[in-house]
Amino acid sequence: MVESERRFGFVGIIVSHSASCGQDIQRILSESRDLIQGRMGLPHLNGDSISVITLIILATPEELGGMTGKLGRLKGVSVKSGLAPA
Repeated sequence: MVESERRFGFVGIIVSHSASCGQDIQRILSESRDLIQGRMGLPHLNGDSISVITLIILATPEELGGMTGKLGRLKGVSVKSGLAPA
């Protein structure tokens, strides 16, 4: 089996403030810190109903899928991602 090369990409995370998963998000991002090249967070948007976190990552498709899968399973969290072409 050929190992995938790491590529640059992005992750967009939208968090509903009705969700109480902030600590879970931070834990997952901390576990994935080796993949994260940059991070920007915009809290308290839309009348304090949502927050947005954007990440620039350097990861294999498998690494990206592992992180986004964990985030996407959290209630009130929506995740979209993409990698640069190989």
